[in-house]
Amino acid sequence: QSAGGVNVYNRTGASWAQQAYLKGSHLQAGDMLGFAVALSYDGHTLVTSAFDERGAGRAINGPRDNTAGGAGALYVFARSEGAWRQQAYIKGSRTEATDQLGYVVAISDDGNTVAAGAGDEDCLTPGINPPGCDNDSPPRGAANIWVGAAYVFVRSGTTWTEQAFIKANNPRPYNSFGVKLALSGDGNTLAVTAYLEDNAAQGVRAPEPQPFLIVDHLDPWREQRNQAEEAGAVYFYPRSGTTWTQGAYLKGSNTEAGDEFGSAVALSTDGRIMAVGAHNEDGSTKGIGGNQADNSASNSGAVHVFVRSGMGGWAQQAYVKASNTGSGDAFGGSVSLSSDGNTLVVGARLEDGNATGIDGNQADNSE
Repeated sequence: QSAGGVNVYNRTGASWAQQAYLKGSHLQAGDMLGFAVALSYDGHTLVTSAFDERGAGRAINGPRDNTAGGAGALYVFARSEGAWRQQAYIKGSRTEATDQLGYVVAISDDGNTVAAGAGDEDCLTPGINPPGCDNDSPPRGAANIWVGAAYVFVRSGTTWTEQAFIKANNPRPYNSFGVKLALSGDGNTLAVTAYLEDNAAQGVRAPEPQPFLIVDHLDPWREQRNQAEEAGAVYFYPRSGTTWTQGAYLKGSNTEAGDEFGSAVALSTDGRIMAVGAHNEDGSTKGIGGNQADNSASNSGAVHVFVRSGMGGWAQQAYVKASNTGSGDAFGGSVSLSSDGNTLVVGARLEDGNATGIDGNQADNSE
């Protein structure tokens, strides 16, 4: 039960037909293959996750055992001449139980770069490829602390290798870094959110590595830098050649406790425009560029749009609210950008409008 699977459909003219039904080579009950999927621009490379997979291996295309419950795995399938074949079974180099690799996945346009989040990974060391995260354990008294991590894998020919293991510059318990991420179409820009991050800062910040410090050994979760519980943050990583570096650390211009900035994230193809959702933001304004200090519509939600110049010079360009903002709408729970970054789509999954179709009555909140 719950092994999971992936279905592939093709369109010819206006007609759709199923082309393939995909299962992983190491699949077993409970793996939940298909939890997340991503498809290359040409439709010939597909990556999907089995985020509850139990293999303890740390190799690509290695054997599987069942000694690391919830470790997670990725499968890559490639299509040639209309036929799909499994190309890789991917495990992270720091794989441990409950990491849940594949909570989210993303793929570059050419299919040669894959990013995946492991939102429940527990290492508290900051940086890219940091030492000591291959045998991490949570502090005393905690079974799982949801610090989070991201992996990047690359393909040369048909061979996949791990290129980077990425931690936040300020890893913290319960931040869930890596539950949401976005990869630019060219594969050279990665944005990773920690929507439960607690720092009270606002705006674009320079990266500043901050190892987690336990200041109260009787209560290891009380930590001096966390003044805005679940405010949220986004971390930006550019790639040059094969090397990933820490770029900007971004907060919304009005981010406050509970906003969950980073509840969704999207990048343009060139990685120079980024949209970030904050689905619990409380502003009551409507439209674009309104009063960001008005917090009279709880959990209405917002989206912040950022633009980048150079390798890391981010600036916020727009503060976006729905045209019919209402409390509890969760506007910004999902976002999508067009490849050129000039069109933004925002979901508001808890909005109450009773209209149907397009451009109905936005003032009717009877549902």
